[in-house]
Amino acid sequence: MIHGILSILIGIVIVCPFLVTIAVLVTMRKMGKAPARVLGQAADWTTPFLFLAVYISATAIFGDGVGYYIAGIAIFIAILLAIAERMKVKEFIITRYLQKTWRLYFLILGLSYLVLIVTGVIFKVSEYVK
Repeated sequence: MIHGILSILIGIVIVCPFLVTIAVLVTMRKMGKAPARVLGQAADWTTPFLFLAVYISATAIFGDGVGYYIAGIAIFIAILLAIAERMKVKEFIITRYLQKTWRLYFLILGLSYLVLIVTGVIFKVSEYVK
């Protein structure tokens, strides 16, 4: 019983990762946290679920092997941001760099997730029409 409910909840969170964002926003606001800090923490908590959602959506649309591209692009972005951060600031602070990278992943993955959902719907509708 509990295993089934837990599986359903995890499935919903992976399919709809922005529910995590909403839940964190509501919870932190009820605790009285500052709005800017709340938004950042919501993005931080949602990013791993976005990685999973983008991977699952891309695999469903394009087939196997998409995970390598997602991981490669994430590593490439991290390297580019490290180079840019090192050139921009005198003292390289790793925690600040990781926070910027993680939040950029949130933005990119959120946009990718929306594009993949729209693409998947268009592909399925075109299959149905044929």
